[in-house]
Amino acid sequence: MGYLLALLSALCFSITNIILKKGMSHSKHNGVWFITFVNVIILGVILLLSLYVFNFPLLLDSKGLFIFLVSGVLINVMGRGLLYKGIRQIGSSKAVAIKNSAPVITFLFAVFVIDEQITKWPFIGILLLFFGLLLLGIQFFKEGVHQPVHRGGYYIALLSAIGYGLGQGLSKEGIAYLPNPYVGVFVGSLGAFLLLTIIEGCRGKLVEHFKSSSGNPYYLWAGVLTSLALLLFYLSVSYIPVSYAVAILAVDPVLTVILVSLFMKKEELISKLIILVSILVFAGAVIISLTGS
Repeated sequence: MGYLLALLSALCFSITNIILKKGMSHSKHNGVWFITFVNVIILGVILLLSLYVFNFPLLLDSKGLFIFLVSGVLINVMGRGLLYKGIRQIGSSKAVAIKNSAPVITFLFAVFVIDEQITKWPFIGILLLFFGLLLLGIQFFKEGVHQPVHRGGYYIALLSAIGYGLGQGLSKEGIAYLPNPYVGVFVGSLGAFLLLTIIEGCRGKLVEHFKSSSGNPYYLWAGVLTSLALLLFYLSVSYIPVSYAVAILAVDPVLTVILVSLFMKKEELISKLIILVSILVFAGAVIISLTGS
């Protein structure tokens, strides 16, 4: 169940990537604040439904809530916010390629900090998957080599990867203290939204962001899809080790390339390298799913 949830989360993130690219072309703002605002509304409604319709128990733990809060800020503010800024500075190809190192950071966090045990075959699957992503990252860099870049954008994209990686790892730790993913994902999104609101308010751009982003349907749909993606990820780590979940989630960039090629009439993107990467990534994901405990 956890593997399927992680795969569905990756699919939602992949579709979001495509929609966001269109949204950013229609707005000078990255949409981070508005998308997080939509996340809070949708995930809040889902939390209420889980409590009052499906009668999920409301379990609260102060340490668990704090960990979820930190996790949400790392993923939604540091990870997502810096990724979008990195895309503006060095282009989507290079920024996404660097951001794709996030699963490696989560993997190291899971093994050395929360002491997850990785058995032989899942480890082989993870290596296959990471090798495929490395090949894809190299290809992304080659495609963006002629784009004008700002050197600081590389560091911004790397910090984004660190934010995503640590945030995803902490989400598992939060589940250990407070085993309710509905509460966890909502608290994380709410904390991120409040911090972003304070930041944008201090900059005097809150009203400007709302007017610009609320009229952008692509950002609205991106908010809906990221809400589902986050919820599915938190649900997945409540079933399986986070090191396995992020490995499955790492198929996101491959799915994005395939979806763009199939539905946006860019057949030239389906190269021999993309086919090889797809085989490696999906083979790794299948091995993890079939052999993971």
